[in-house]
Amino acid sequence: MWPMIPKGIYCFNYHRIGDENASIFDPNVFSCTAKQFEQHVQFYNKNFIVISIEQLIDKIERNLPIDNKYALITFDDGYIDNYDIAYPILKKYQTPAAFYVATNYLDTPHIPWWDEIAWIIRHTNNTQIKFENWSETVDISSGSITEKVRNILRVIKQDKERTMVDKITELSKICQCEMPDELRKTPLFISWKQAKEMSDNGMHIGSHTMSHTILSHLPPQEQLKEISQSKAIIEQHLSKEVTSIAYPVGGHSAFTETTRQLAQQANYKVAFSFVPGIITSFNSQERFQLKRLPVDGNCKVSQLKNIIVKNT
Repeated sequence: MWPMIPKGIYCFNYHRIGDENASIFDPNVFSCTAKQFEQHVQFYNKNFIVISIEQLIDKIERNLPIDNKYALITFDDGYIDNYDIAYPILKKYQTPAAFYVATNYLDTPHIPWWDEIAWIIRHTNNTQIKFENWSETVDISSGSITEKVRNILRVIKQDKERTMVDKITELSKICQCEMPDELRKTPLFISWKQAKEMSDNGMHIGSHTMSHTILSHLPPQEQLKEISQSKAIIEQHLSKEVTSIAYPVGGHSAFTETTRQLAQQANYKVAFSFVPGIITSFNSQERFQLKRLPVDGNCKVSQLKNIIVKNT
């Protein structure tokens, strides 16, 4: 039951803030509207002690007990609406949050692979998708665009045999449509100037690697490059130590024990997965795969409570 939730650190993870129906890209990355996000922030401040990443790390390093109900707010990817919409709301309520950015996307026109895949699915006349090496055929003949994109992304993320570039190339051929070059100039992500402003005003900027490649699909040396160089790049731009990373995609299959070891080797203090759950332990393994609660579907506060209860 909601009032009886246990003590713990409840990390709520967002991606985009805004209206998914106004986007030509992936609707699944829209967590909620600005109105709902403001209500969420009010809810967190009323029902939890909202802490920053720095306070989390302090608790870990001083081995302090998890003696209350704490909330952490995180954002993955670094979309421009994080700065335009979420950041002003967080400032209004003097609430800290962490923003995980893929360094290749800042200050460079870049359409990420999931948004390009979503655009292709939106514009194809195909009703079924099957790559040569897939055992599964994905049916996109019915359902909402949200469901269609989610289904195709699920299978593409599971395919470790080829690079994402190769998979998008094959998808474009199968679907007989390719994203126009002018669309690739769409400014979807925050700039380094905006990231520094946020950092200078109490927001935590962490790594989401350089290219947002699924780390478990890479050999160890490539994983280390993504993990360590993204840290150095952010530190160079922000003149501040980067102490945390969020693994791209972040489910159980998106990172490995090697990934955790490499994050620790690169001198991060904590690492976040996208595995649902609450943080109740600070042991050496858990601190490099901290759980988060996904916020999506433009959920109301009542639905947010259900997500919390379901994962405790």
